[in-house]
Amino acid sequence: MPVSENSIELPPAPEFMLTALDVQKGEPVHPLDRLLIMSADEWEVFTLELVYHLDKDYEVVTRCAGAGDKGRDVIGRFSTGWDNYQCKHYGDKLSVADVVTELGKLVYYTWKGDYTLPREYRFVTPKGCSSDCIDMLANKSRIKTELVSRWDKACRDKITKTQSISLEGELLDYLSSIDFSFVDEMSSLDLVERHSKTPYHSSRFGTYHLKRPLVKKIAPAAVGDNEKIYLEALLDAFSEAGGNEYSLENVKASEYKEDLDRARINFFSAESLEIFSRDAFPAGCYQELKDECYEGVYSVIRHKHDNGYYRFLAVSTQCASLPYSAHPLYHYIQASDRKGLCHQLVNDQKFKWIKG
Repeated sequence: MPVSENSIELPPAPEFMLTALDVQKGEPVHPLDRLLIMSADEWEVFTLELVYHLDKDYEVVTRCAGAGDKGRDVIGRFSTGWDNYQCKHYGDKLSVADVVTELGKLVYYTWKGDYTLPREYRFVTPKGCSSDCIDMLANKSRIKTELVSRWDKACRDKITKTQSISLEGELLDYLSSIDFSFVDEMSSLDLVERHSKTPYHSSRFGTYHLKRPLVKKIAPAAVGDNEKIYLEALLDAFSEAGGNEYSLENVKASEYKEDLDRARINFFSAESLEIFSRDAFPAGCYQELKDECYEGVYSVIRHKHDNGYYRFLAVSTQCASLPYSAHPLYHYIQASDRKGLCHQLVNDQKFKWIKG
């Protein structure tokens, strides 16, 4: 019987821009895998970074590290209370016994009056919880049952180093009165997603896992309000060089039509880079890129040129050759972005193609 043959279709084209860093580094280390290789101290700092930008209601975010933390790791305080983020960077998934030990501290120290019960108590762990622990956190009434049944083994001699805490009398009554609905975990995916909204994410996880969407090589048909300044400056440059008064209408029939079309494509390419930067990098990153561009072309702007069109060509050429090798966006910049930056600078009224 002959072997059947099926033609193999080419895989679909990538939806994101391939950078030199992709080729140099290969497949990036996934953020979830990076969570696993942090030390216990790094894990607390990571949680601190996350909590600091997690809730705008927090007036103070504190790290209670080391002995004497009384079962608190990272605290977010607000006007009427506080939240606790309990950091556990263990080799295995969080077990019921692990949760009971920590909640035993919470019960004891709130009973003593050292602090109040938190609004939320979240376990933060890279490997998540065991299946039994997940079941317990889903059925909050079971937490109380587990605390009582496991107290002697998991809590009595692990709350303080100086005394054994028996669960009896007023302490038992107090535990029985607590509604543990405020206790839960934060999944690893949730941790990474929330941390990605902080300015610390790029420096901790790197940026090569970020993919910039493909840049359209066609400008919108309609001219937007954000284009008026740089386009007017370009038309003035064309008019000075050509000896005619050019507008957006009549320039289409001139030798400068392609210059205008390319300028618009480049402008929107730079605009897309700015949006990408705003979504994935710390605030001010793109402005630093524009500042570098301005510094790199300033002397060319100051040169004597026969007309504004020649100045535009000279500055565009210089923009295309600027290295930006030390800038965080380096691996995402295209030639069209480089040239588009000069039009953004004109929009910012840093300079014009025609002096005076």
